[in-house]
Amino acid sequence: MNDIATDKQSTGWGLEWWYNAHFTFGVIQNVFIPILVPTFVLETTGSAGPAGVMMAIIGLGGLAAPVIGGLADKYGAHRWAQLAALLAYAIGGALFAYAGETVWLYYAASAFFGVGSATLLMINPAFIVGAGFSQADEAVRLTRLNQTLIFGQLVAGLGLAALTSAGLSYQARFLIMSAVALASLVLTALTNKAAAERLAAAGSQGDAQTERAPSPGIKTLLFSAFGLLLLAVLFGQLANTSLSGQYPTYMQQVFAVDPSLSSLTLSISSVVTLIVLGLVGRWMAKSGPVPIWLTSMLMYMVTGAALIGLSSLFDAVWAFLPLALYVIYLQAMAWQDMVQPALAARASAAGAATTQGFLLFAVAISYALASIVAADAADAFGFGILAWIVAGGALVAFLIGRVAVRGIRD
Repeated sequence: MNDIATDKQSTGWGLEWWYNAHFTFGVIQNVFIPILVPTFVLETTGSAGPAGVMMAIIGLGGLAAPVIGGLADKYGAHRWAQLAALLAYAIGGALFAYAGETVWLYYAASAFFGVGSATLLMINPAFIVGAGFSQADEAVRLTRLNQTLIFGQLVAGLGLAALTSAGLSYQARFLIMSAVALASLVLTALTNKAAAERLAAAGSQGDAQTERAPSPGIKTLLFSAFGLLLLAVLFGQLANTSLSGQYPTYMQQVFAVDPSLSSLTLSISSVVTLIVLGLVGRWMAKSGPVPIWLTSMLMYMVTGAALIGLSSLFDAVWAFLPLALYVIYLQAMAWQDMVQPALAARASAAGAATTQGFLLFAVAISYALASIVAADAADAFGFGILAWIVAGGALVAFLIGRVAVRGIRD
């Protein structure tokens, strides 16, 4: 199959057609899953607990990331892993659409979502951070990749809000999710060959320069600056997931915000993020990923503390106040997600996909734990507790991260 997105056909803005896989990640992981899954399960079961378990299963898909990444590096199967991830999305959406009230099918669908999300979040940035680009070029491409994701979130937020307001059934909305994944599968299959070849060429060049030194063992890799960074990432993801995984329900229960307004807010945030990420990309090109990641942790702390104060001082508040804080929270998420792959690549001596696999492993562990803890804590103490988890997790991540990033090259 001929690749229709060669380097010469690039727009010159750091864009390539295979970025549509990240667009689809934004549509499904950042909008459809956090909006549809918790509300659907809460409506079906009457409890936040099962929704937390399903969100945890989605996170647990990332536990396979080091294995998938290692195999992709070993056999040069990066493009096929990317395509398999999109197929997993399509299967997960179809399972939810036809599961009825069969709860174990919800769990199976969540597992497909988890593997699909983890693989895309591993392979997509690996195509950039492992390709041997200069820091400036890498920053531009990572910016465009993440802006593509945010554009997907924007489109999906507006679309899902419209579908929800129109009263479309959950089955129909899950089927639309599946169709989006299938369309992306076709386009990505036509356009990701050049990126995979570029990654393979960079890996071969690196092997030649190091006289094919063996990859470090897992113990050596984890007991290093990279391992400490993964611990910081774990706590940072706790801040990321504990609120975002229960976002529509949190806003509804704590501030009486309607889910359709919560969905619309995601789209508003997407517009802000599209603009802001361009500025962050320039910052990264000059200073590297370290200061941006640390700043994102500070933003989590500030927004978590502000939400705590807002819920404590007022019995009822205008909806725009907590939603505005959530927009800031989402900026921290976008900054964190954009720079973490580059940060990990600088700290690790392993292959590109293997490094991103371990990064996703840490993210997955935290995602799963945060989803369960957040849901159980909300049942036990009320949804207001989630803001406390955000602030606390970010504080620990910042403190560990300050130590982990010492000596990491920019």
